[in-house]
Parts: sequence; C-alpha cells; structure tokens
Amino acid sequence: MIPSAVMTGEFFFMALGGLGVSLAGFVGIITALDRRLESRSEIALWRVRNIVISGFTLTVTGFGVIAIHTMTADVASSIRLASAFLLAANLAQVAVEFRPGPAWPDRNAWILAWVLQGLVVTGVVVAAIRGDVGLFQLILILELGFPMSMFFNTVRETARA
Repeated sequence: MIPSAVMTGEFFFMALGGLGVSLAGFVGIITALDRRLESRSEIALWRVRNIVISGFTLTVTGFGVIAIHTMTADVASSIRLASAFLLAANLAQVAVEFRPGPAWPDRNAWILAWVLQGLVVTGVVVAAIRGDVGLFQLILILELGFPMSMFFNTVRETARA
C-alpha cells in the first residue's frame, strides 16, 4: 500500500538527488575536455573520482530516502535507513580515499578533511538515532560541500589554463 502523506522535505531530497547527478556529470565533461597534463595528475584524478562518488552518493541518498518513505510511510525510519546508507558510504570513502599519499600533498589539508569528515559522520549518526529530518537535511548540505569545493577547484584550475 502506498501512503498518501508526503514526506517532510521531499522536494529538498529530490533537488539534492538532482544536484548529485549534475555534479558528477559536469565534472565528467570538464575532465573529458581538459587536455592539460596536470589534469591527469594524482590530485586531479583523486578529485574527479571523489566528486563522482560523492555526487552519486548524494543522488542515491536523496532519491532513496523518498523511496524508503514510500515503502515504510514512517519518516523516522526513512531517515534512519537513509542515514545508515550515508554512514556506510562515508566510512567506505574514508577508508579508501583519506589515506596519506600523493593526493594529499598538504598535511594540514588532510587533517582538516579528517576533522570535517568526522563531523559529518557524527552528524549522520545523531540524525540516525533521532530520525530527525531537519538534521539529516543539514548533514546532506554539509555533505554537498565536499564535492562542490573540489568541483570549484577543478573548474578554477581548468579555466586558468
């Protein structure tokens, strides 16, 4: 049975899902058109990979929370399940992408990334425990900041060339 009630913030989640797809697509286009040697560096490839992964994570989370709510008709359960997915995605990304290496030439930037990622993960856990739509939306906006900052850096560096 499909519930008749609309989830709180449905349009926000749908818009966020669309932003995730757009972000991943635009960075793919920029990368394909960039013929500079620097665009194939470890940092550039790390950046593109993370923008695409983060963009698709936001897309699945944004659209997924609506789909989950359609099946469960319970807002708190929908937020908890979507938070669990987002937590798993963040932990997987940390395990793979936040290791020291050529993509992190500046140790201070690496430490800042760890701190910010820790705040996001903590927020996701709290949103999952509380089943709070507003907190989950705030966390998703913070989550969007990571790929957006990398996207702007990619566009800026491409435009300079």
